[in-house]
Amino acid sequence: MQKIEDPSVGIVIRTKDRPIFVTRALATVQAQVYRNWKIMLVNDGGDAATLADAIVAQASELRAENRLTVLNLDPGLGRSAAFNQGVAALRTDFVACLDDDDTWDPEFLSELVAFYIRLKPDIDDLGGVAAKVTALNEDFFETPAGMEIRVIGEDELPRAFFRGEFFLNPLAYACYRQDIYPVQWIMRREAVQAVGGFPEAFDVMEDRAFMNRFLGRNRLAILDRKLAYHHRRVKRSSDNSRNVLMNTLDNPSYDWRMFADMARPGVDLGASDRLADTVRSFAADLLSEVNYETSAIWQKVDGEMRALQARLDRERLELQTMLMEIMADLARQGASEPSAAPALAARPALALGDFESRVYDLWAVAGQQSTAQHLVHGQRFAGKLVLSRQNGEDGQLLHIDPQNHLLELQLPTTGGWSAVEVELEEFVREGRGLRLHVVLDRSQGFLFETALICKDSFSQTESYRLSDLTVHSCAQDQGCVLSREIPAAWLASVTAPKLSIILPRHATNFCFRCSDLVIELV
Repeated sequence: MQKIEDPSVGIVIRTKDRPIFVTRALATVQAQVYRNWKIMLVNDGGDAATLADAIVAQASELRAENRLTVLNLDPGLGRSAAFNQGVAALRTDFVACLDDDDTWDPEFLSELVAFYIRLKPDIDDLGGVAAKVTALNEDFFETPAGMEIRVIGEDELPRAFFRGEFFLNPLAYACYRQDIYPVQWIMRREAVQAVGGFPEAFDVMEDRAFMNRFLGRNRLAILDRKLAYHHRRVKRSSDNSRNVLMNTLDNPSYDWRMFADMARPGVDLGASDRLADTVRSFAADLLSEVNYETSAIWQKVDGEMRALQARLDRERLELQTMLMEIMADLARQGASEPSAAPALAARPALALGDFESRVYDLWAVAGQQSTAQHLVHGQRFAGKLVLSRQNGEDGQLLHIDPQNHLLELQLPTTGGWSAVEVELEEFVREGRGLRLHVVLDRSQGFLFETALICKDSFSQTESYRLSDLTVHSCAQDQGCVLSREIPAAWLASVTAPKLSIILPRHATNFCFRCSDLVIELV
């Protein structure tokens, strides 16, 4: 390497007739805080003139700084060969693979280069480093200026992306128990070439075949920061044609099982002088993986047993409570008068876990005294509830009556956006999700929505992103009981998480009436 303090990074961007993505990929590299980089843009058989027109402004700036080379392959050679051609044309210390539809945080390169420099003196076989990843859903929108692509929320990742090891485990990776995307890593260029780059017989799953070979000779350390973004189109699963906009490479007609098995690593028994070390290393990894899986199974069984016990305790408590209320009502009215049982049966009830799992209870927070006040946008009430409004006109009135278990919020108009939001950050526990239960009043019928909300890391202003938007119905004279799951993976991956109860839009004199709200750990 030329100089460990300031190594150069070559970024291979593969593309083919997708200019809407290429311009974004170039922009995410241009935004990097670390500046010692060069781009090798490999056009794998796409129309060269269309690509040149799309990037004309960016290319002019990048070429003036000697940062961009466009490599037009005609005819195209395929995904693997395109990457290898880009690596071979570079003369940098490191190489990164940024697919044209993915992006990076501005600190991606600076943080990973610093991470490598810090680790290398103690780890001789360190071949590269990687960051954690966030999966993003996006879609296309027609605008007066043409087609535009927008991120519309986060997507879930498999559990294999959440392993906690410092290094990418070769056996776990080979068994699909630990995973990584190319957008997450940078590697020493010489280490990539030493294992032959991406295997050119593969047009799919080439990154897995490459990584299995790479891990046979090198270690890959993982920085515990989410600095890479893997983008997914929401309509991708229904896309059966190769068009400019959609990512069709995930949907070809191929036998993926064949390539999955071909990607798995073999054992080099020819290296007899190292055979004993190879066997010992393999045995250690195998035992470690068996231990990991055994622990996971035990935790699953233990969790199911606890859940079953909690359910039995809950149902016993509910029966006891109902019987006590019926007996108290009979004592007040006399045995000859009508029983209160029908009224109790008609009242919406919450299906809750045990008391120890509760992290928020509206009536435990509200106290014993009734309160009434004016409320404005952003003002917190009942501990963790906040009124969110598109504009801040006066007239929002709040009344909390603990004796009758009733919270009322009166709005002169709900406008384009009004929501009661529940702040969740304080309740986040490692590996635990949340479940929110709400009982809404049954005197009026309306439709409403709920959504998961977090701070938008892509925005320069204080803004939030919605995901998992769901529509609910509160029937007239019946009300509704809402139970909403909040995944542990989502809570661990976002900043300032909230659950938003979105009120009907453009309603006048709307009264939000809530008789119960509980949050519990799951």
